[in-house]
Amino acid sequence: MKTQSLVSAVGAAHLLTVASQIFYITVVSGSENEMLRPLTWFTELFAFSAVSIFALSLAVRRPEQSVLWAAIGVSGILNLLQVGMGLSMFAPAMEASESEPQLFAAILAGAFFLYFLAKLIIGAAALGVGASVARSGSGWGKGLGVLAAIAGFGAIGLNLLAMMDAKAWTFPAGGAGTAATALLALTLLWTERSRSEA
Repeated sequence: MKTQSLVSAVGAAHLLTVASQIFYITVVSGSENEMLRPLTWFTELFAFSAVSIFALSLAVRRPEQSVLWAAIGVSGILNLLQVGMGLSMFAPAMEASESEPQLFAAILAGAFFLYFLAKLIIGAAALGVGASVARSGSGWGKGLGVLAAIAGFGAIGLNLLAMMDAKAWTFPAGGAGTAATALLALTLLWTERSRSEA
């Protein structure tokens, strides 16, 4: 794949995960359809696989941005782990809850910890990319960079708090991380388009 195609794929995969999380909160969480939950999680699983593979490839192809792409790749891997825990461990742990009542709670806490850590890292990436584009960009790009930097900063702080106290900060941290993911994806797509037009 061409480098530009890899960047576009990372951006598109991130936007797909954002759409799936919004769909999960607004539709799946209140639905009695048992197929929607695993379908949504498998969609995220493959999207995060794409993010991880393509971002790590970009870390090699663009050594001057290796830390950025490695961070995005690691966040994808962490998300793969937490989604995989949901798909493979939640159901058996719930079945064993009568004899081991703390088992499901422990697995759920572990999955959410990885979720928050992934969002914190993606927030750092959004902050770095957004600040860079805000400094060097113009017009819409500059505004997009400012928004990405602000969202990234918020995602770092809120997800750090959620890692320490999930009950109080889960929804704000998740919302901030999702916003940072969306704005990072849009900023990457805009930056790559500007690079190709230059």
